[in-house]
Amino acid sequence: MTIANSDVMYRHLVQGVEDYAIYMLSPDGTVANWNAGAERTKGYAADEIVGQNFSCFYTPEDRASGLPQAGLARARDRGKFAAEGWRVRKDGTLFWASVVIDAIHGDSGELLGYAKITRDETERRMQEQQLLRAKEMTERYNAELGSLSSFLDAVISQIPSCVLVMDAVSRRIVLANRQVQAMFGVDRADMRGRTMQECLPEQACAFFERLCNDALRSDGAMREEEEELSTTLGPRSLRTKTLVFHNSDPRSRYVLLIADDVTDENAAHAQVRYMAHHDTLTGMPNRRLFREQMLKALNAASDGRGTAVLCLDLDNFKSVNDTLGHQFGDELLRLLAKRLPKVLREQDTLARLGGDEFAVVLPNIEQTEDVRRMAQRLVDAVRAPFEIDGHTVPVTVSIGIAVADTPECTADHLLRYADMALYEAKRNGRNGMAFFKPEMETTALKRHEMEMDLRQAIISQQLRLHYQPIKDASHVRTVGREALMRWQHPTKGLIMPNDFIPVAEETGLIHELSAFTLHEACREAMRWEPHETVAVNLSASQFANSALVSLVESALTTSGLPADRLELEITESVLLANSAANLSTLTRLKDMGVKVALDDFGTGYSSLSYLRSFEFDKIKIDKSFTQDVESSREALAIIRAINGIGRSLDIPTTAEGVETPAQLRRLTEEGCTHFQGYLLGRPVSHEPGATPPTST
Repeated sequence: MTIANSDVMYRHLVQGVEDYAIYMLSPDGTVANWNAGAERTKGYAADEIVGQNFSCFYTPEDRASGLPQAGLARARDRGKFAAEGWRVRKDGTLFWASVVIDAIHGDSGELLGYAKITRDETERRMQEQQLLRAKEMTERYNAELGSLSSFLDAVISQIPSCVLVMDAVSRRIVLANRQVQAMFGVDRADMRGRTMQECLPEQACAFFERLCNDALRSDGAMREEEEELSTTLGPRSLRTKTLVFHNSDPRSRYVLLIADDVTDENAAHAQVRYMAHHDTLTGMPNRRLFREQMLKALNAASDGRGTAVLCLDLDNFKSVNDTLGHQFGDELLRLLAKRLPKVLREQDTLARLGGDEFAVVLPNIEQTEDVRRMAQRLVDAVRAPFEIDGHTVPVTVSIGIAVADTPECTADHLLRYADMALYEAKRNGRNGMAFFKPEMETTALKRHEMEMDLRQAIISQQLRLHYQPIKDASHVRTVGREALMRWQHPTKGLIMPNDFIPVAEETGLIHELSAFTLHEACREAMRWEPHETVAVNLSASQFANSALVSLVESALTTSGLPADRLELEITESVLLANSAANLSTLTRLKDMGVKVALDDFGTGYSSLSYLRSFEFDKIKIDKSFTQDVESSREALAIIRAINGIGRSLDIPTTAEGVETPAQLRRLTEEGCTHFQGYLLGRPVSHEPGATPPTST
């Protein structure tokens, strides 16, 4: 597989083309960027013209006639529009411009803008006009041919294009200018009166002879062609115009051949096309080119051979950006773009779809096991740490796989199925792969339905808070309550947090739920006894919101609740994800006077470094241990260890999920200071009309 050069090389290529003005337009015609050739041609510096409408390059008459908008409309409708005409420089002078406008569309067909290439053809225009006038003078004043011939030769010698005139009868060269001499290394004086076979290189001779023969067989219209030839200047692309004409003697015929070197122009067009199909950061194919390759693979599939699509997503890329900076993240993506193709086949296509999302299309697949092995090679390739500026950066990748096993499987289906499988791979623990299964689509539909219902629940206020009491060592006195969200769906009944909170976290709705919970819990707590706290759970995804601290401040200020009566419960996942930034947020909350509890301790990594890096106000022992305290030696040992840590660090411990008197008695004996569970009180609503909370 071929991966193109970096975006820096391409940007320099476009900037280095000084003979062409190359710039991009937004859909409404606003100039988005500006190369050196544009500044040279039109006289404007980039900071003078970027953000202006491109119609300023047209004459007032053209603007009044709507010519600029008409050009964009034709480019939009036809994909490309080419024209010539007078344009205005910054200093007010006019120049003759050759203009090509390419419309650029997104994956869904929406118009993204236009790529515009302009070349100053004033000199060519004037010289062509001079040539045509000279031809007319030659035909009109045939008697003065001798003197006019010298003038014509002088004019033609200055034309930047290659100009050849051949007698159609004798097939001998009548005229050749100095550009022909420079292009093919033959003295133009030696060419006059000789045939092309006698003086031109073989390839050029064959090309020009064919053009002349085609022109003589035509109806007299000008013919245009383009071909790459070997010249003394190297391989050059020549765009030729051929015309048959007569002088004053109608029996005579001549062939006029004009050839322009368009090598640089074609390179500029190729660069624009490349940029439309490749990612600027890595040089990899982008989503548009990936889709084209996917369609090509599906159309070429034959009996016994199919197509597979792999969706890749880096598991902890965000933490690299957050901890080391976006420059490290960008370099990681570039290194990844070099490493992954080494484990792929030449016929495979690796593309960057955006951010840290990649995709691979595998054509000509015989067996599903071949796809599995390919995916495993990609997982292994990413697993090896990357070295960036002296930093060792470990990352892993999750891969979703979909195989087109029927002719009816379209490109859209295949990519969507692979994306569903990617979600499953991440849900299963990441750093691995998952194949698409039909039931995943059903799950995805249910997840989408849940999201839509949840959005409606927020709008129609279907969400309510229930509060579960937390008792002290006396088992009687309530010292606080934990706010637990409940969703009473109008048709589906009660939906528990475990069913909708993950969806809220995936879709970003968690931030709206968090705002509701904090404000409502603080408002409700103002009705309780002054010594009672209210505990609110925060997830790791909520820490991605930079406004979290402001949200807590707003909830306290609006309700009037003292900060020390608000207790925020977090799990160790908050410290695992972007720990430096999240620790900073926790410290700011702590400085406000808010209490912070470590929830579900003992169920994850449970690193003691968490307790060392942050001064928690409480440790909550997960109910999976408290409910096994009588039957499991291991659970009892863990509870003793947590209580021992709590006593050593002077941190209270809360036993969650207490359901039996025996559990309560044993947990009290083991030194737990606070207790929570159905035995001591179920979560209840404190809305008007409900039984008000009581405190002992």
